Amino acid sequence: MDDLTPLRYFRAAYELGTFSAAARACDVRQPSVSAAIARLEGHYGGVLFRRSRDGLTPTPLGQELYQQAGGVLAQVNRLEARLKGHVTQIARVYCAPDVFMAPFDAGLARIRMAEARVQFQFTDDLTQADLLFCDKGCLPRGCGFNPLWQDRYGVGLPQGHALLAAGSLTLADLAGQAIIARPYCPSADQFLTGLQRADAPAGMIVAASATHDAQLMDLVAAGLGIALMPMSHADVHRGVILRDVAGIDSVTRIVGVGFRKTDFAAGIARHFLSRDTILTTAPVAAGAF
Repeated sequence: MDDLTPLRYFRAAYELGTFSAAARACDVRQPSVSAAIARLEGHYGGVLFRRSRDGLTPTPLGQELYQQAGGVLAQVNRLEARLKGHVTQIARVYCAPDVFMAPFDAGLARIRMAEARVQFQFTDDLTQADLLFCDKGCLPRGCGFNPLWQDRYGVGLPQGHALLAAGSLTLADLAGQAIIARPYCPSADQFLTGLQRADAPAGMIVAASATHDAQLMDLVAAGLGIALMPMSHADVHRGVILRDVAGIDSVTRIVGVGFRKTDFAAGIARHFLSRDTILTTAPVAAGAF
């Protein structure tokens, strides 16, 4: 076929597992990917994928086409890179609202040094990002993931709060406390549900709702209420002190670097992770990557 676009869409669908994920990766609408696959199936006279609720499963014909097309597309990509080497490449980055950027600064700097033409563009749409800094549980389907640290949750209180007199908190201590809600954080919702189901009813009152954790900590420091938050936030804000809560099952998250399974995104992720990643129980300090 003269037009290589259908092969590009096919390769994305093969690697990402769904037509919708392939469409996002190729910056087109899903019908364009579906139509391209149909053209290839008509051209080669056979079905390339079996469709199911779990996604796409390549047929033997699809597997053969993927193996053969990979070399062709790689050669074309190298040619385009030589001819268009002066063109800036946009790396779209998503940082979850409950994750702070500081631990990732050094990794981004390494990408910039390795790929001088890469320009970072931050996005609020995690489905459109090449790199994602987030909890593993929030990762879109079809993305790769490298874990960096494991986090447990506790309660953040403002400086001078009466509950700070105790070394640790119990469910009874939280009764009647005003809380700052984090509707963007599934793990915090799980923690709050555990509090509500516990034997000692917390009776916590929602006093405000934050849109990200930087704002959350400012609201706590201002005395508007306490908040459920990752214990790794302990040294982020001088006006907020974190405490564990006894008597409730621990809720944890795994934070790391996600990436779309495209050549470009996987390449910059490799630059970001310049060493073998080790899952720890504390955040990796900025500059330690």
